[in-house]
Amino acid sequence: MPKIISIVPEVEIIFSLPRGKIIQNKSIIYLLAQYIGATVSIEKINNAQEFSVAAEMENLVIIINHDDVIFFAEQDYEKIYRLN
Repeated sequence: MPKIISIVPEVEIIFSLPRGKIIQNKSIIYLLAQYIGATVSIEKINNAQEFSVAAEMENLVIIINHDDVIFFAEQDYEKIYRLN
C-alpha cells in the first residue's frame, strides 16, 4: 500500500511504494494523480516498475505533478530532501 509523504492539493503528491509493487498499485497511482488533477502514462509506471525491480532499495518514492512523474530510491529521495 502506498505511504503518502506529502500532498499539495492541485499541485503535487509524493508517496512511496514497496520495491517492485508498482504494477499491483497501478490503479492507486492513477487515483492519487487524479486527486491533484494530473495524469500518469502507463509508460511512466512501467519505467518506475523497471527501476524499482532493478535497483537495490527498500522503497521507491514517486513524485507526481502536472509536468512529470519522477521516481527515486527512497534513500536518494531522503538525501535530496534533507538538503532542501
